[in-house]
Amino acid sequence: MKKITFLILTVLFFSCKKESEKPIVPETKKIESDSLFYSSKDFQPYLKFNSEYTEYELTGLETPKEFTSSDLSFKVKENDYNFDKSADFKYFTTAAFNLDKIKYKVIAYATYGENDGKVINLQLNSYVSNIQVDALLLDCRFTFEIEYYRKFEIKKDGNITIKKYSIDGYTYNDAGDIIGKRATNDTVTTISRYKTNTNGQFIKY
Repeated sequence: MKKITFLILTVLFFSCKKESEKPIVPETKKIESDSLFYSSKDFQPYLKFNSEYTEYELTGLETPKEFTSSDLSFKVKENDYNFDKSADFKYFTTAAFNLDKIKYKVIAYATYGENDGKVINLQLNSYVSNIQVDALLLDCRFTFEIEYYRKFEIKKDGNITIKKYSIDGYTYNDAGDIIGKRATNDTVTTISRYKTNTNGQFIKY
């Protein structure tokens, strides 16, 4: 009788315990967040659109630094419009991290575009023993005849995805002059992908 009672109590104990246990839910959001070093969302708070001059500005950044002559001449990959750095503007460091013993730094700066219009660039630099190895343009923002900007992700596995947006809201004649506005903007989107290697270089694939 005692054995039967003990068996019943044991079954009831484990049944109650099983019901009270909560199912384990994978923390997918945390995993996704932890897989990124830096992205457009991190840079967004430092961008401000000046509607009076129809151009972007940097905001909320501290400790500006001057470009060296070496910085100004260093070639930047994925710089489609060749809007290079200018000694007239300083730069700000928005992020820094290490990957495979390579040091990376994200810098933001203003420069000149067409007709001396302002362009905001965001650039990823890589360093080995404090010597710059490579540079990649993550974001480029301007509003001349077209509106242009990028969205990007830098992942901890060394993969970098850059999505470029070019928005044209005007119509043109055969000579290329603006003659009016489109009823619907013409938007072109392209994607570039890079992978960092053990030497700190950005390899396009």
